Amino acid sequence: MGGISFLARFALVFLTGCVSAMNSPDSTTHELAFGYIQVETKGPHPRIYPAKLRFFFLTNEETGERFRVNVDTESGVFSVRLPAGKYVADRVQFSEGPFRVESHVQLTFEVPEKKLAYLGLWQIELETPRTIRGVKFRILEGEAEFTKKFSTELGLARTPIATVLPKPETFETRGFMVDGQPNARYFRRR
Repeated sequence: MGGISFLARFALVFLTGCVSAMNSPDSTTHELAFGYIQVETKGPHPRIYPAKLRFFFLTNEETGERFRVNVDTESGVFSVRLPAGKYVADRVQFSEGPFRVESHVQLTFEVPEKKLAYLGLWQIELETPRTIRGVKFRILEGEAEFTKKFSTELGLARTPIATVLPKPETFETRGFMVDGQPNARYFRRR
């Protein structure tokens, strides 16, 4: 991953999250959670399209409120405004060109009060297409200086950052095809 271009993309995505969080009258930048994702396809006969994580859903365990977190497909970066509390990531969706794959997960974490929450680096291995596709997650702290670089870049150097790695940090699940086929004659044959 190119350091400078990755830094620029992350700053752009992160700033977008900061601006949207600051626009609401009762929020602060302390309600931001962020991280980045790397997806790799493993196995024979991969599709010509690289796999990318499109989004994942979070649920606040105390209030039941749901959040859809979109992932920047070029850099793998995500940021979302989350009030302090306990959360669970329960569904993820990947894309491979026009094809979609979903997995149900159970990643739990807690966002602390008055701190930015860094959710780490999510390394995901997606098996090549077959009836049942394996999906492996590893959640790591990532680059040691990652959080310092970006808090300085965005002028948030004085805002404390808590590293909150979702649990479990390694696990395996299955991926299933979902309707996402393009509206083309090939996919509508009878």
